[in-house]
Amino acid sequence: MEKKKSSGFDKTITIILVLICAALAGATIYQMFSSDNSVERATAVASEATSVNVSATAVAKGEFIQTTRFQGEVTTDDANISVLPETAGTLNSVQVSRGDTVFAGDVIAYVDPSRPGSQYELSPVTAKVSGVVLSIDSTVGSTVSTTTPIITVMPEKTLYVVTEIPERYIATLELGLAGSVSSVAYSDRQYPVAISYMTPIVDSTSRTVDVNLAFTGETDGILEGMYVSIDLVTERITDALIVPSTAISSYGGSSVVYVVKDGTAVRTPVETGSSNTTQTVIISGLNEGDVVVTAGNVTDGTPVSIV
Repeated sequence: MEKKKSSGFDKTITIILVLICAALAGATIYQMFSSDNSVERATAVASEATSVNVSATAVAKGEFIQTTRFQGEVTTDDANISVLPETAGTLNSVQVSRGDTVFAGDVIAYVDPSRPGSQYELSPVTAKVSGVVLSIDSTVGSTVSTTTPIITVMPEKTLYVVTEIPERYIATLELGLAGSVSSVAYSDRQYPVAISYMTPIVDSTSRTVDVNLAFTGETDGILEGMYVSIDLVTERITDALIVPSTAISSYGGSSVVYVVKDGTAVRTPVETGSSNTTQTVIISGLNEGDVVVTAGNVTDGTPVSIV
């Protein structure tokens, strides 16, 4: 009887141990699968975390324009005019002041041609040109002759810019070539100009060509004698393959860009041509429509997200 009880007890213990082992095995298997899933999720998150945000643009064809800055001076061929009396005598009065605007035919002074013992009517002195009074050259009460300047008038002048341009740019220069000028006095203004004259020879000492530029628009604020900066188009390429200059970098002594392919930056060697402050011409290495990184810290194979 005791043996039967002991046998039944042993079976119970055995079953309990088997169940415990099965539970432990199931827990272990669950942890293993759970761990694998966690690794996969962590790998996916890590992959997303290593993706670099970049700015990018598509390569396109267009017109490339290169401008070059020169220095020049505003001048004029028009001379200031001295106003002379038509009769000699004593300067009786001056009707204008310095800075006044006068017009041709205006009376600017009167001369008394009288001699001792005689009386004559005052002789008017008239302006021969329109302009601004630069100076009063004779004083009231002084004796004047027909060669004595009474005032000096600065007529309305045709202003233009003179400059010297190095001979290496001669091939791009032509009459009518448009540009613009600016001055330190009005740095926010651009005045349109165009080449109106070029000397037919190169100066053998300075290796430059004298060039005149006529104003083609408003000249408000421009004064004779001003020192100005001149921007002229010195190169123009139509139907050029152009990328922003920020897309170009250097690798191993060569120019490269990073092309976005399937979400990855691919280092691509390129041959570059002319470049200005914002654009660079691509001679070879890219095709129209390729998307290149313009901003962002990437290298070959970097996962990228375009923002």
